[in-house]
Amino acid sequence: MSKRYWAVAFILIVGTAGIGHAENRCATRLVDPDRQLLQDLPRYEMTRTHTGSHPMAPPDNPDVGDSWLWYNWRLNGPPQAELKMCTVRGEGEHVYVVVEDSQWMTNVFQDDIDAVIEAWDHSSVGIYPDLGIYDINTSHFGPAPDALDNDPKIYVLFYDFDVASDGFFWYFDQYPDGQFQYASNECEVLYMNCSDNDPGGEYIISVMAHEFEHMIHWLADEDEVSWVDEGMGELAMWLYGHPDQVIAFPANPDSDLTNWTGNFADYIKTYLWTLYFYEHLGGQPSIWTVMHEPANSTIGYENALDSIGSPMSFNDVYADWIVANFIDDTIYEDGRFGYFGEDLPAFNSVTKSTYPVPPTNGSVLRYAADYIKFISGQPQRLRFDGTDIGTWAPRVILRSGTATVTVADIALDGVDFGTYDLFDFGETVDQVVLVVGKFTPSSTTSYQYATEGIPAGVSDPTLPIAIRLSPGEPNPTAAGGIIRLDLPRRQQVEVSVADVTGRMIRRLASGSRDAGTHAIAWDGRDDSGRLTAGGVYFVRARGEDGTAVTRWTRIE
Repeated sequence: MSKRYWAVAFILIVGTAGIGHAENRCATRLVDPDRQLLQDLPRYEMTRTHTGSHPMAPPDNPDVGDSWLWYNWRLNGPPQAELKMCTVRGEGEHVYVVVEDSQWMTNVFQDDIDAVIEAWDHSSVGIYPDLGIYDINTSHFGPAPDALDNDPKIYVLFYDFDVASDGFFWYFDQYPDGQFQYASNECEVLYMNCSDNDPGGEYIISVMAHEFEHMIHWLADEDEVSWVDEGMGELAMWLYGHPDQVIAFPANPDSDLTNWTGNFADYIKTYLWTLYFYEHLGGQPSIWTVMHEPANSTIGYENALDSIGSPMSFNDVYADWIVANFIDDTIYEDGRFGYFGEDLPAFNSVTKSTYPVPPTNGSVLRYAADYIKFISGQPQRLRFDGTDIGTWAPRVILRSGTATVTVADIALDGVDFGTYDLFDFGETVDQVVLVVGKFTPSSTTSYQYATEGIPAGVSDPTLPIAIRLSPGEPNPTAAGGIIRLDLPRRQQVEVSVADVTGRMIRRLASGSRDAGTHAIAWDGRDDSGRLTAGGVYFVRARGEDGTAVTRWTRIE
């Protein structure tokens, strides 16, 4: 496709037939001279040209069976408008479903029309089963535009695309036909391809939710950058209940969140960012605030965080987000580093298992991440050294099996050098992950990491002065979970579960344990392997430095 095609500033979801959303991608919206002209046109002065006896004029109150000429866009090259007769095949409370005449009873059938109207007006397959796309999107993102045709209903126009794509929103339709370089159907319309995927299937309907978000975002903040707008469109698909599959991005996490190129990995990274922000920074009110914030990109998010009273900055959220992408842990620290509404696959990492690790070079982009995983280790010191031109955010994740023990920053000095002592590696910690993040600059910047022995005489400053037990996670639990035991020094210790009568029903651990934090699992069963009844249980740790007890509630 020519460069001019990419610069005409419209939204296009592109897909591969038979694969569906696993390959879809949007054309990048760029601010070109035509777009600037659109911003300068007072909307209250707009007058439709498709009126009266004009062959493209709809009736005052369109009804099922009404037909008129529509622009159908040919997209295999610079966009070209073709006049096609199209007919209203369905009408709902919030939507007209229009089909280009040659596609009716060929690729689009009455069952498809019924499914689209049901999804727009009444139901979805996600967390809002009793709401349709219109209500979900307008309540989360904002009102739809309606300055030109004075009809609040949204048109969905099905026709046979000449490219392998799924749908798009074309903002020139919001202005009178003939006002600018590109033609206008003079109404709020989403164009959907009816030939590559099931027009009434959940995937195409979820793409409608995505494109409807773009229409709303255009009204709320018409010059918003693509990565923010596309992330919101992806969230709309999740809210409907049929999000894109999390692929491509996990294989290459060294991809700048704020750099939109239009490949499928860009969709997934912006989807995960927006979902994480939605889940952890306030839900719908926070998303609405970002949508309607005049500033764009990271500054828009910074302003939104200020508006909702969050103490976090964009950089703070980003630093947590890249940890969440790797561990997706909804138990540790109340799920701060996980997703409640999505299950993530493993993210790509470099694995080290031979020690000490010699000085090793890496490089990473701004607002991206590298992950270096250390396994089969022993206590040692981890060293990190970032080049001085970067602003770095390195962290370490300590894990025991699938449980997160610690997520900690690596403190850096004035030349971006820092160390972290892994006292429990190979003992209570079986995996260490170095997460390398960076705030500036946008270009690729190098860093170096290595391990060495912990210097003699260095003690762990985080050790407790007495035995401690944290509450079980999750609590209450339907089966079991993780409890954390803190020991001030190496000692003999026994951890057990007792019922409300004080009778021990399960011994969880017994023997010598090193100083530090230990993640101990309980599967909700007694020593005989039977699942315990619902109720209150007590976890007790007895050691040389005292006893600790905590409550754990099991629900059935």
